[in-house]
Amino acid sequence: MATETPVRKGELPLSRSESLVRSGSLEIPLVLAGLLLAAFVVRLVLAYRIATPWIMVDEFIYSELAKSFAENGQFLIRETTSPFHNVLYPALISPAWLTDPMGRVYDVARAINVFLMVATAVPVYLWGRRLMSQGYALLAAVLVLLMPSLNYTGMLMTENAFFPAFVTACFAIALTLERPTVLRQVLVLVAIGVTVAVRPQALVVVLIYVTALALKLVLDLRAPAGPRGWRYVGGELLRYWPTALAGVVLGGGYVLYKALQGLGLESGLGPYAGVVKVHYDLGYASSWVVDHFAELGVSVGLIPVSALIVLLGGAVRGWRTTEAERAFLAIAAPAFVLLVIEVGIYASRFSLRIEERNMFAVAPLFFLAFALWLARGLPRPIVLTAVAAVIPAALLLTLNLKSLLNIGVLSDTFGLVPLLRLSGEVDGGVDTVRPLLLAGGCAAALAFALLPRRVATAALPLALGLFLVVSSYAVFRSIRDHSRATLALTSPANPSWIDNRIGHHSEAAFVYGTSADFIGDAQIMWQTEFWNRSVGTIVYPTGFPDPASLPTRAANFDALTGRITGGTQLTGIRYAVAPSTVQLAGERLDQEGRLVLYRIEPPMRFASLLGGVFADGWMGGFAALTHYAKPSGPARIRVRLSREAWRGQSPPGRATIKLGPLVTNAGGPAVGKPAVSRTWTIRSGEARQFVLPTPGVPYRLELHVDPTFSPSSFGGVDGRQLGAQIELRDLP
Repeated sequence: MATETPVRKGELPLSRSESLVRSGSLEIPLVLAGLLLAAFVVRLVLAYRIATPWIMVDEFIYSELAKSFAENGQFLIRETTSPFHNVLYPALISPAWLTDPMGRVYDVARAINVFLMVATAVPVYLWGRRLMSQGYALLAAVLVLLMPSLNYTGMLMTENAFFPAFVTACFAIALTLERPTVLRQVLVLVAIGVTVAVRPQALVVVLIYVTALALKLVLDLRAPAGPRGWRYVGGELLRYWPTALAGVVLGGGYVLYKALQGLGLESGLGPYAGVVKVHYDLGYASSWVVDHFAELGVSVGLIPVSALIVLLGGAVRGWRTTEAERAFLAIAAPAFVLLVIEVGIYASRFSLRIEERNMFAVAPLFFLAFALWLARGLPRPIVLTAVAAVIPAALLLTLNLKSLLNIGVLSDTFGLVPLLRLSGEVDGGVDTVRPLLLAGGCAAALAFALLPRRVATAALPLALGLFLVVSSYAVFRSIRDHSRATLALTSPANPSWIDNRIGHHSEAAFVYGTSADFIGDAQIMWQTEFWNRSVGTIVYPTGFPDPASLPTRAANFDALTGRITGGTQLTGIRYAVAPSTVQLAGERLDQEGRLVLYRIEPPMRFASLLGGVFADGWMGGFAALTHYAKPSGPARIRVRLSREAWRGQSPPGRATIKLGPLVTNAGGPAVGKPAVSRTWTIRSGEARQFVLPTPGVPYRLELHVDPTFSPSSFGGVDGRQLGAQIELRDLP
């Protein structure tokens, strides 16, 4: 009669399913290869359905750096030196800019993204093979391929390179913790350097490395029949002399270099230097850190977090573990904790939202822990299991969904996107979603702790995979729709219309800053620049530079003549793109959406300029039209003011219209004398038009409405301060 071999007290039991997969079989690697190919095709199809870069201004910055590197080997933005030091990702996608037209460029860049993200499953599988059988290692790799975060392949974001770089660096650290040879330590330093070159945030990996080494020594000392005493600790630390030497040389060299430059150490972070210079409120930052722990658990389905807690707790308690398992746990725990703390503290000061995109790279470590927990027969010691099940679920109570579920999650917090979509589909909105989330957390905790092993071995992986698929689909639909809406701001059918009209080797200036909606106009400007390589010179004659503080061309604007000059920067430019609310002197070549393309003769000048008006025709408290050129002979202008688009409550506004010759007052344009003036009290749902005689050019029309109102104060969703909608038309 067959009998089972008794398990020693404290030993992690091996699953019987371990024997189902032969360790030397080629079947599983071939299956993995097929899955990688299938994942590449599926993710590429999904990425190509993202209509345009929409995480602005980030995607525009990386596209500019990639374009510059492809064209001249430098990392420039609008032909100006870039302050950004995280240049590895732009370098990786730069081959796309060797192709043409921009549609193909965008496709190639996204294909590179897909390759990088999908390839992350390879180090995950190889790492898993050191811990468990091929089948369970394959499970971890498959879960990685199903992650919602792989939807970033449709965006030109550093996440696409940071994900594989971070996972590979952690794997290299684990290999070094197993056997710290000189070669492995060198590879760790290279991996960390590569990850930092992708994103400065990766400097935390240095601290993770040090913490992982300390934890590995603790786990070694706790292992049954393992080494004991300080002699072992000292001997092990001595084996890391290459790492210590490199740290001293590189760190000391950097300090000396910055001292010679006369700059602070934080200057090496470029535009991120402010992160280490500002003050952080400890209590406030702690609450954000807790929120980040909670949300990261949601993004991976909670159960993998519980699995990691059980495995780590068991190893600390002295369970029998292999060298590879102790190395894995030693890196997984600090990678998870320190990365979340870093991101949570940053978010508390700079973004005020959960930044999952800066920490999802740790998710594969959870999936490895989950697969290892399954491979070890789902160990469930009562106290440890209770703690592991309750903590991730209990953290959900800290999430204030009413403040977190907003459009900001589309770019930064994929784990909350399904909840945002659900809140718009169920009665009660967020108030209904919150108990559903808590119920899901309780269900995950109970399944982890109580589901019979025979059932859980198959049910938990299937449930987790289904959760990731559903989440991925919800995220994809949201970002697909948002990207389409973003492209609709310009020309959905023909976004490269300027290049198509004048050729991408020509140069066209973009006139920016004439509207009341500077952020909305900036979105149009960035979209236009990305899709049209001929657009690269940004002119802001009215004093409103790029809101992202990117390089632009300051212009001298003569308020009396409408002339725009900018020294040698504008010399030789024969084309210009401007919003339809202004007219440039020159030949009108084409129009798409809100933009008009002109052929001009320097100096560039306005024929007319309308300022202070939003794209939908609403003005705030002030708007002005300046005419610099018009047909000869007597003329009139029709001014129509209305609040017909708003039928809700609003305070009556006193509307004042002034029209007269253009003069300057305190250096700015103004209405001179003799002037025509009209007044009217405007109310909700009302409209009125005025026909006024115009003097000779140049002349100026000014409109004032006081007080303004915000629809959001009366039950609407529009938060702007509005005065009236205006329509202007020249009459003979």
